[in-house]
Amino acid sequence: MKLFIIVIGVIFSLISFDIKAEEITPIPDTETSEKIIKLNPIQIINLAKEFIKNKEYDSAKTLLLKSPFNVKELEIERLYLLSEIATLENRIDDAIEILRFILDYQPNISSIRFKLAQLYMLQKSWYRADYHLRLAATDETLPPPVKQEIAKYIYVARQNKNWNIWFNIGAAPDDNINNATGGEQCIMTMWGVLCNQLSDKEKAIGFNVSLGGSYEFLINDKWRLRNEAMLYSNTYNKKEYDDLYLSYNFGPKYVWKNGEIFAGPSAYRRWLAHQPYSYAVGLKINTGYDFTRSLSGGLTLSYMPTRYDDYGEILDGDTRGINARLSYMFDASKYLIFRTGYEIENTKERIYSNTRNSYAIGFGIELPYGFTMYVEPSILYTNYDKERWFVKNLKFEEIKEKDITRKYSLSLSNRKLSFWGFSPTITYTYTDKNSNVWQHEYEKSAIEMTLNQRF
Repeated sequence: MKLFIIVIGVIFSLISFDIKAEEITPIPDTETSEKIIKLNPIQIINLAKEFIKNKEYDSAKTLLLKSPFNVKELEIERLYLLSEIATLENRIDDAIEILRFILDYQPNISSIRFKLAQLYMLQKSWYRADYHLRLAATDETLPPPVKQEIAKYIYVARQNKNWNIWFNIGAAPDDNINNATGGEQCIMTMWGVLCNQLSDKEKAIGFNVSLGGSYEFLINDKWRLRNEAMLYSNTYNKKEYDDLYLSYNFGPKYVWKNGEIFAGPSAYRRWLAHQPYSYAVGLKINTGYDFTRSLSGGLTLSYMPTRYDDYGEILDGDTRGINARLSYMFDASKYLIFRTGYEIENTKERIYSNTRNSYAIGFGIELPYGFTMYVEPSILYTNYDKERWFVKNLKFEEIKEKDITRKYSLSLSNRKLSFWGFSPTITYTYTDKNSNVWQHEYEKSAIEMTLNQRF
C-alpha cells in the first residue's frame, strides 16, 4: 500500500510538470539525474533584470543573447535591456545602435526616443538629442514627471547647442538645366513673319556638395557669439552651369527657456560658370520659439544690399525679406512643416525689380523597417514692378511680368543604410512655371541622390 501511494505521488508530480511545460520543462539526465530548466521569455527578462540589478552583466547578456523572442513587445524589452547593459558598461555607441535598431522597426515608441536622446546628451551630440526629445515630447500618454523632464532636457539641449557640422554630397540629374521653353518666337514685319529659335532644353548631370558648420562662443547661460559658415556647390558635366555659393553669419545670440534669437551681419559670395557673379553684405535676424510641446516656429528677417560683377548697372540693389516657419509634431514619427516668405528685390533698372511670395507645406513620416518619407508641394508668386518689351501675338508688347512656379518634391531614405553617420536620400522634384510671358514658361524634373546626416 505504501509503495502504491509513492507511485501515485510520482505520477501526480509528473502530470503537474507537464501542465506547466511552457514555463519550466524538466529533462532528466540519465547519468546525473539533474534537470535542465527551460525559461519562457517573461522569466528570462525578469531574471535578466535581477542580474542587471546585481551588476552581473555577463550573466544577463548570456540570457538575453540566447535567441530573439517571437512576441514584439517582449523582443523590444529584450533589446532595451541589452542597451541598458551597454550603457552601464560605458559602451554608449553600442547602446545607441541598439535603440536606433528598435526605432527603425517601431519609430513611434516615445520612451525609446527619450532614452536615445539621453544617450546623445552623454555624447554632447546636442542637435541629435534635441531632435529625438521633441519627437518624444508629443506623447500625451507620458506621465507628467516624464513630460517635465523632457521639457527640462530640451532647454538643456538648447543651452548647449554651441556647435554643429553638416555635410551632404550627391548627384543630381536635371532634364532642363537651362529652364528653357524651346520652340520659336515670331513677329510680323513689313517683310513678312520673321522667327528666331529659342533655346532648347538641355540635360545635365550634376554633382552637389553642401558643407557647413557653426560655433558659438559661450558668454553665459543666456548669451553667446554665433559664427556660421556654409558652402554649396553644383558641378555639372556642362561647365557653364556650375554654381558655387559661400555664406557667413556672425553676431550675438540670446537663449531662454522657450526660444532663441540671433542678430548680426550676414554676407555671401556667388560664382557662376567659374566666374564671379554677385556678392552681398547685410543684416539678418533669426528667431525660434516653442509654443507647445508639439508646435514650434521661427521667423527670419533679412536686409541684403547686393552687387553684381558684370551686371551692376542693371541689377545692383537690395533684397529685403521676411520668412516664417511652423513645425507641428503629430507623434513620435509624424510631423508637418509650413513655410511662407515675402521678399522685395530692388534693382537699378526697375524693370527687374520684383516682389516674391512663397508658400510650402511638407509632411514627414518615419516608417517601419527604417524608411523615412517627406513630401512637400510649394508655390512661388513673382510679380515684376514695371513693364518690359516682349514678343506676343506676332508683335512687340509691353508686359508687366507675373510668374507662378509650382514645385512638388518627394524624398525617400532608409536609416538602416548608414555610412559613417550618413544615410542615402533620393529626392524627386517636378517644377512647373507658368507666366504671362510665355517665353519664360518651362517645366522640368530632377532627381537628387545625396548622403545626409542621420539623426
